[in-house]
Amino acid sequence: MTFERITPSAPGRRSGVTVWRQIADTLTTEIRDRAYATTGRLPGEVELSARFGVNRHTLRQAVAALQTEGLVRIEPGRGMFVQHELLDYALSRRTRFSENLLRQGLLPSKQLLTARELPAPARVASELQLDPGTLVLMVETLDEANDQPVGLATAYYPAKRFAGLLERLGDGSSISDILRHFGVQDYLRARSRVTTQMPSDETARLLKQPVTRPLLCVECLDVDMNKRPIKYGETVFCGDRVQLVVNTGDEQ
Repeated sequence: MTFERITPSAPGRRSGVTVWRQIADTLTTEIRDRAYATTGRLPGEVELSARFGVNRHTLRQAVAALQTEGLVRIEPGRGMFVQHELLDYALSRRTRFSENLLRQGLLPSKQLLTARELPAPARVASELQLDPGTLVLMVETLDEANDQPVGLATAYYPAKRFAGLLERLGDGSSISDILRHFGVQDYLRARSRVTTQMPSDETARLLKQPVTRPLLCVECLDVDMNKRPIKYGETVFCGDRVQLVVNTGDEQ
């Protein structure tokens, strides 16, 4: 029986630990130490196989573990890249997706997935202070940072107050701009509730993460300056890409 070896450039063999796991641990340490921060790109498969003195099958096991752990991503035709660092997402009186990202030098974008009118579910009606079954506008978006998915957001707006909102979603305007069109010049976050949940197969697919990795879930209620509810929503964030930062006090 033959055994693959790890070359002197990597830590020595640990008893009871598979070679691919040792390679994954070595690369994990290097990623955490920002060894690839300059380009964000790891060496290619051939180079890594030669470095560790293993065949491609063993190396691919190590890479698969790094993918599962959310440390790297594979871009076909380009190579293996370090997954972007944690995004600080501030929860405060004025929580704005685009501003949160722009402050960190990230480019925000949204993909519109669903936009339709429907009778308000019981929880939505209660939060928006509407009679059960009152029509609301549901908007579902995939939120991205530098073209990488970070969250899946579902928002509900009172249909009567914001009639025409759905039609304006496709013209490139931000939600804040659209709300100003309807007379809401400013709005505040009245409440955020943070929980965790496991993703469905579809949610995991959209967020490009394993179904085994938990999500951060933020329920929110936004109100206008007269404290009248304008939006109730839920956003699920990738737990390995986003960390929630709660601002206390009177931050604006």
